[in-house]
Amino acid sequence: MTTATGARRYDGENRHTMPDDRYLGVVDTFLVTGKVALVTGAGDGIGQETALVLAAAGAHVIATDVDDDGLRNTLVLAGERGISITTRRLDITDPAEIADTVEHVVAEHDRLDILVNAAGVMIMRDALEVTPEELDRVLRINVGGTFFACQAAARVMTTGASIVNLSSSIQDRSSPGRITYAISKGGVAQLTRTLALELGPAGIRVNAIAPGWVETGMTRQHWTHTDGSIDAAARESYLATMASASPLSRVGTTRDIALSVLQLASDAGAFITGQVVRVNGGSFMA
Repeated sequence: MTTATGARRYDGENRHTMPDDRYLGVVDTFLVTGKVALVTGAGDGIGQETALVLAAAGAHVIATDVDDDGLRNTLVLAGERGISITTRRLDITDPAEIADTVEHVVAEHDRLDILVNAAGVMIMRDALEVTPEELDRVLRINVGGTFFACQAAARVMTTGASIVNLSSSIQDRSSPGRITYAISKGGVAQLTRTLALELGPAGIRVNAIAPGWVETGMTRQHWTHTDGSIDAAARESYLATMASASPLSRVGTTRDIALSVLQLASDAGAFITGQVVRVNGGSFMA
């Protein structure tokens, strides 16, 4: 376990700038002060930003990933933002390792209030070319990892806890070459709805976020050469194409998604469960 501790943490210290005391309770509703949050896939992209946002909103965050360098970068960013985060290596394809991580979190903090499943992988391959190994890998990470993390967390969670899974807008609009990803993210949406039904009586909420197009390590493959160099013109062209699909005329950011996760994880989302929330700038509407 590695911890980065900053000197500043958002806990409402600037609330005196609000124009009227009536609004203070509204702000507090969106905070997760004192809650314990476990975030998978927190070494990059949406998972990383979500871990940072939850920590800034007051949570004790355990950021996990199989990418050690990514976790080190998360710690650096936490320090730069003046917030505290703890990191732990986690292979989301290993149910025993997931269970051990949850057990460790509860042993350290005596509770687990929030689980965010952001770990995921995409393999670009036409349907007729997909190998059994490729399909198995995508399903083990995107569906299996999400499911077993939910299972382990739900066993220790109590009333008021929240699980947020990451689905994808690909559930609304498929595209060539992403069939394994589409299958897996459709599965995440369905397991989210079923778990919401099963865990609801225990007071545990389960929702999913379906992000629109966001620039992350996963999507950068569209303009990154095999040697790791960036094709700047291809990047600009791709971003422009994605932005044109949104009524807002821009692509999403990891922070856009992380703030929506915060709402679902906080008391602001206390009456939301079983939903797949589309955060896509209006690119797809259902």
